[in-house]
Amino acid sequence: MSVETQREAAFAGTLDGSLPGQRASEVTYDHLIIPPHWRRSEESGPGAHNPLFAGDPAVSPLNPPTGPITGPITGPITGGMTSPLLVGTTARAFAKLDDLIRLNADDRAVIDARRNDAEQALRTIFPPRCALPLVGVATIGSAGRDTMIRPVDEVDIIVVFSAANSAWKRFRWDSRDLLLRVRNAIGGDRIQMIGSRGQAMRVVYNCAPDVHLVPAFDHPRAGYVMPDCVGGWLPTRPERHASWMADAGPRVASAVRLLKAWNRVYGSRLRSFHLEALAGKILINRGLNTRQGLAAVFRHIESRGFAAYDPAEVGGDLSTYLQPQDVDALREPVAFARARADEAVEAEQVGRHEEAVNLWRLIFGPEFPTFG
Repeated sequence: MSVETQREAAFAGTLDGSLPGQRASEVTYDHLIIPPHWRRSEESGPGAHNPLFAGDPAVSPLNPPTGPITGPITGPITGGMTSPLLVGTTARAFAKLDDLIRLNADDRAVIDARRNDAEQALRTIFPPRCALPLVGVATIGSAGRDTMIRPVDEVDIIVVFSAANSAWKRFRWDSRDLLLRVRNAIGGDRIQMIGSRGQAMRVVYNCAPDVHLVPAFDHPRAGYVMPDCVGGWLPTRPERHASWMADAGPRVASAVRLLKAWNRVYGSRLRSFHLEALAGKILINRGLNTRQGLAAVFRHIESRGFAAYDPAEVGGDLSTYLQPQDVDALREPVAFARARADEAVEAEQVGRHEEAVNLWRLIFGPEFPTFG
């Protein structure tokens, strides 16, 4: 089916039912409560620069690239961490581990290719003058915050639509309709509905990574709303999440990546964004090095639990997904990690680096670099 045929099938008829003289900036989410402290500034109008998007002048809504979402993307597919490396100090051991798990240039090229692929297709299907105009496409999630670890198995991409042209009136009472419209427009046979707190669509490729498309509406003051699991809407502010992590600094981002590596050793029971919020809550503005920071996180979890709130202040406790059996399964690993981390930090402080490295290897497993 051609792009034009897909568009006609998905968006037959017009959605424009706006009142005479009504401006796009006057579109409101009338059944949502928008907290004042996370509204956009009054200067942020429909034509203003949106910090979520890079603003590439080569790609504009008036001159969109063409091409459907296709796969597979050729390029290197990352695997697990390589064999242990010999290091001379504790700090160098952590630097080596961070290099092993952090995304490299090849990983980022694959992520960028996925995003560009999605944008090319979506700008063609949802042009500026259609009933559901596309505002922009952006990489979000841990890939957008530099906290993702290798291997790359999925890429989160937000697809923001304008609420103008009465599009919001068409979809506001059942967000699932928006999901179905987008799914059918880009080819439903390769799309799977996924989600826990919110709803997204997985675009399946022949090789990793798959793409998680998160459709959302843009509002000049309210930010963004995305479909939830029951037909309603959830507020989200991905640009705040990105700026929050950037402001936290490279030490916090490094600690987050290392915590994700530790979490993977014990079954990946903790969700990625939850770990970011938890680490940020504990480490921001404390001036600790990476090893001290990890010890502080393990100490906090053991004594006070997993509760952590959305740093963009648009959600509640991020730990509510944890079941009692998850908490029970993590209790011993956390206690072990806290004890060994405290011992390792103390050993490093008095110059016993070999002992410190060996203690950290007990926490992270045999792929942690070896002292020598």
